[in-house]
Amino acid sequence: MMQHIDVLIAEDNLIDQKLLSAYLEEYDITHIIVDSGEEAIKILQSVTFKLLLFDISLPGIDGYQLTKVVKEEMKITTPVVAITAYSIDEAKDKCFASGMNACFSKPISKIELVGMLTQFLPKEKLTSAHSRDFEVIDLSYLKEISLGDVDYEMEITNKFVETIESDLLELENSFHSKNAEQLSVVAHRTLSTIYIMGLKSKLESTLCAIEQDDLTYSELKTNLEHVYETCRAAKIEAKLFIEDLRNCKSY
Repeated sequence: MMQHIDVLIAEDNLIDQKLLSAYLEEYDITHIIVDSGEEAIKILQSVTFKLLLFDISLPGIDGYQLTKVVKEEMKITTPVVAITAYSIDEAKDKCFASGMNACFSKPISKIELVGMLTQFLPKEKLTSAHSRDFEVIDLSYLKEISLGDVDYEMEITNKFVETIESDLLELENSFHSKNAEQLSVVAHRTLSTIYIMGLKSKLESTLCAIEQDDLTYSELKTNLEHVYETCRAAKIEAKLFIEDLRNCKSY
């Protein structure tokens, strides 16, 4: 019976082995590490993988030759990603010619690696073992468009925190000054702000009702209170997410 593992790494450098292993363990991604092409071929006879990471400079059978054996002789269709100490521009043409699907260069970057994992592994695999469970925000869309870029996620989340604070203040001021026109404008703008943090299902209908300006005073107040409460809770969780991202970068 075939064993099923997420990732096979063929890498002979001990430091890079430890780096890759630490990054994958953070995401609970099962993996096996071998330090030669011969060992990789042997493992592939009894274990199936979702992704293969091959150093192109392996001793003996190098990453290019290993990929040809895997694709042409063993008829394995699993995606292969090259790890190279050369520049991407120098290596990519030969990588693709040998049947590899992508490549990234050393020194191994966690951000770049996670981007590769996002591209080739099932989405549910890319949930960090150290990430929090949030009750209000939903990071699915942000994770999808970021492709594992932690700096981008931090930038966008910081922007959300800043913008939602401004939107909530304007909503409150417009309501107290009874400026219905401005209230409608801000409600419409807030619709754009909330999408990135996955708040559409929680707030879209409420903000649309405020924007349309056909609520009684009591209904308007109730709807605004719901927006305030949800967005303030979302802002707290977004700040916790930023903290997680900072920890991730310093890992």
